[in-house]
Amino acid sequence: MNTLFLFGKKYLDTIMFVDGIENGETNTCTSIVEKIGGLNNFKEADISPWKIFPLYSGSKKAYIVSDRSTGKRTSYVINQIESFAKAEEIQSLKNKKDWLHICYLDDIECYTKFYQINIPYSIDFCTDNSRAPYFNIMNKASVIFDSRERKQLYDMYQLIPPLILHDEYGFEIIKLGKTIYTKKNTPIPNLNVNGAGDIFAALFLKYYISLEIFESAEKAMLETTKLLLKRKENEQKI
Repeated sequence: MNTLFLFGKKYLDTIMFVDGIENGETNTCTSIVEKIGGLNNFKEADISPWKIFPLYSGSKKAYIVSDRSTGKRTSYVINQIESFAKAEEIQSLKNKKDWLHICYLDDIECYTKFYQINIPYSIDFCTDNSRAPYFNIMNKASVIFDSRERKQLYDMYQLIPPLILHDEYGFEIIKLGKTIYTKKNTPIPNLNVNGAGDIFAALFLKYYISLEIFESAEKAMLETTKLLLKRKENEQKI
């Protein structure tokens, strides 16, 4: 069995769903959902044969406006507890032989601790802050995930590991500053896309055990869309 450790903050999400936003006006909220987000979004995807072990460190409250009409989301976050990695936790990870995924590296105050990790790991990001502080840990990663709308943040970097940028229109894979592969996707309207980036990363890792990177990313893209469509069906039944 493959062991996947997830490190990140515990997100307490309050998601407000709307069908369109008119700035400066009173908008109607169709429903409100409270849930645990962040690395917990990995659980929505079936990624067997991985066995998931979540490692929560720190916490954050997130208020999310999810616009189904555009498939876009806007988050407002409040930091509650800073992340902290104990020396014994890092040491225990060093002794494992499988995989570590660091959820939202730019949200973790203790990120320098991960310079010591000697097992394969992947990372993703959640803000448009400069990537400069994270260059060394990015360059040691096995794969990096981010939203394609933040592509400009990587323009100055020649990263050795593959950088997978994804959005509703597909994905592209960048290596050493050059795009080496792209795949288009047809956006589907009126989807709840909360956690889609986490789900994409989870499904990619599922397939990356046995497939090469291009096929893993393609299958992750298609399976993420299927899962979001299934989510929509379930929501309509409520």
